[in-house]
Amino acid sequence: MKKFCSMGALAFVCLWALAAQSVAAPAAKPGFDEKAVADFYRGKTVRIIVGFSAGGGYDAYSRLIARHLGQYIPGNPTVIVDNMAGAGSIIAANHVYNAGAKDGTLIGNISGPIILEQLFGNPAVQFDIGKFQNLAVPVSETYCMIVTKKSGVSKFEELLGPNAKQVVIGGIPGSTVEHGPILVRDVVGANIKLVVGYKGTADVRLAIDSGEVGGFFNTWTSAKITSLDKFKSGEWLLVAQLTDNPIRDLPYPNVPTISRIAKTEEQRQLLRFGASSPNQFGKLYVVAPGVPADRAAALEAAFTKAFADKKLLADAEKGRLEIEPLSGEEIQKLVGEFLAMSPEVRSKLQKVLKAGKK
Repeated sequence: MKKFCSMGALAFVCLWALAAQSVAAPAAKPGFDEKAVADFYRGKTVRIIVGFSAGGGYDAYSRLIARHLGQYIPGNPTVIVDNMAGAGSIIAANHVYNAGAKDGTLIGNISGPIILEQLFGNPAVQFDIGKFQNLAVPVSETYCMIVTKKSGVSKFEELLGPNAKQVVIGGIPGSTVEHGPILVRDVVGANIKLVVGYKGTADVRLAIDSGEVGGFFNTWTSAKITSLDKFKSGEWLLVAQLTDNPIRDLPYPNVPTISRIAKTEEQRQLLRFGASSPNQFGKLYVVAPGVPADRAAALEAAFTKAFADKKLLADAEKGRLEIEPLSGEEIQKLVGEFLAMSPEVRSKLQKVLKAGKK
């Protein structure tokens, strides 16, 4: 590959190519000396930094994991959870990548969709998501469009056409909570007014309760943890799901998927790559590139064991948290597949998301 790029479109293609190189086929996973790792972790505290505010889905998963993970890390360190909200977890990702401890005592819980912010050259991004050492994803996720009954919208079709109703949607910068409404508005043509700047879904829910916004895009995994009663009562409604495969346990049938929302193949591709694909590795647990390989391997193995723990699974069921984990190698493969999207789709997706934030 040439070592220079011209300006404009070529620069964008070069940025993608360099990012794709960073997630090339992963090397074989190193083994680790359990005694040496145990000697390091014994008596220490491992911090999980959640890139969103307390009370949301990311926070719920991390607090569940923290209760069980320590017993599977050699040396049995204490595991705690801290929140570092902002910019759709970009702030937390920057911290873990650059400023945080590189000794294996700091784990980042960040959003997979910030890969779009990196791919499109967001100046706030000070990391390379392809160089993080991936530990786990507890479950792949699907985002849904959620509106309140008070918004006056009950079906997605009511947001389309010359006589469309308008709904005010709350967004979190750099995440699918923001990307989803931009795509549905600017690609499909839904009449959405977007209000951004929230640090987490807990903040958006407070804005909904106060009447500041009339809905938001959130994963069903998270929404049912925090607000299942609102769906059962009819106070909140699901009007669309950004997936090709319908979610199995929605409270009511026939919520339109990408194939029904989008009218052309181009629209479908933009919705898939902009909202569906990156959430296959959405709730991402990582350590920085500089963490010793044996400790990273030990942490990944600890996540795998914790996700098979009967007590964790029982706690997850009580909290309505789904556990269908992905390994570090599986995550790396998904990241590589995402970055292999066609140049045409990349260019159009960048144009839509950048223009939609203005």
